[in-house]
Amino acid sequence: MKILYQDLKKGEIKVKVEGEEDCWHLYNIVEEGDYIEGFTYRSKESTGDKIRSKKSEKERVYLKIKVTDKEFHEFTNILRIRGMIVEGIEETGAYHTFNIQPNMEIKIIKEEWKDIHLKRLKESLKIQPRIAILSMDDEHATIAIVHEYGVEELATIYSHKSGKMYESKYDEKEYYGEILSKVERLNVPIAVVGPGFDKNNFVEFAKGRIKNYIVENTSHAGMTGVYEAIKRGVIERINKENRVTEEIKIMEKLLQEISKDGNAAYGIEEVKKALERGAIEKLLVLDDMVREYEEIIKKTEQMGGEIAIISHFHEGGAKLQALGGLAALLRYRVE
Repeated sequence: MKILYQDLKKGEIKVKVEGEEDCWHLYNIVEEGDYIEGFTYRSKESTGDKIRSKKSEKERVYLKIKVTDKEFHEFTNILRIRGMIVEGIEETGAYHTFNIQPNMEIKIIKEEWKDIHLKRLKESLKIQPRIAILSMDDEHATIAIVHEYGVEELATIYSHKSGKMYESKYDEKEYYGEILSKVERLNVPIAVVGPGFDKNNFVEFAKGRIKNYIVENTSHAGMTGVYEAIKRGVIERINKENRVTEEIKIMEKLLQEISKDGNAAYGIEEVKKALERGAIEKLLVLDDMVREYEEIIKKTEQMGGEIAIISHFHEGGAKLQALGGLAALLRYRVE
C-alpha cells in the first residue's frame, strides 16, 4: 500500500493499492459509515431503453459512496465495498460496489481515524513476501501458502504407496517430481516439514532447483503439520515479521494460560472485569468483531494495554471465535 495524500483534520487519506494483500488491510480499515471515493466502473444506461442488456457497457466514473457493507473473498484477494452514492453522478441515492484491486487509487474519509486504523495502515506499507510450507511424508504432501490473513491449502499430492509391503505402483521419483513441479511455480521461500526422512530425501532430489528453503521436523504431515510448523516458529525463521505466525503464537500463549488457570480472561464479562482492574496486558479481538468491542479496545489502549486483531481465516482465529471473539492476556491473575 502507498499513501498518496492525507489530512487527518479532514479525516481523509488517499491510498494506492499496490499488492493483492492490501485488500485485506483495507477490509480491516474501512467500516460502515465511512466514505470512499475514486474511479470505478458502472453499467451505462441505454437511452430510450429501460431494459438493460445482459452485457451492458461499462463506463469509468468518479464516485463517492457512504459505506454500508463490505466483503472479502479469502485467497482470491477480492474486496468489494458497497454503499450509497452521495457524489459523482445524477442518480445519487443509488447503490454501487467498488471492486478493489491492485493499482487502484481510493480516498477513505472517516469521521475519526482511530489508532487501530492508523496502526493497520502503517503495517500495510511494509512489503510482506509470501511464504510456502510443504508438509510431507511417504504417503502424501500438502503445499500451503501463508498469507498475512490466513493459511491457504494449495494442493495435496498422494504417493499411492499403500500396505505394509508397498505392492502398489509407487514411484518415489514420480512422487517427488510432481511435488517439485508445483513448488517451483510458486517461486517463494519454502519450509519443508514433516516426520521421517522423506522431507530430507525430497530436498536432496530437488537440489539446485529450490534455493530459499529450510527443513524442519514435525510430528505430522498435511495441514496438521503445516500448523505445527507455524506454532514452532518456522515462518518466523524465514520472515520475522509474518503476521499469521504472530497471531497463532499469541493464541497458543492464551490457550496455555487458560489451561493452567493463569493470567488470561475470555468472554466479554471476564475481559470487562480485567479491564476495570487495569490487568490487561494484551487484548485479543477477532477481526470481524472489532466494531462490536470498540469501546473495550479504546479503554484498553487508554490504560496502556496492547491490541492484537486476530484474523478469522486461520486456526488461531477459529479458536478465538470459539471463546466469543474476545480474550486477554493479563499482567496478573484476576479472581
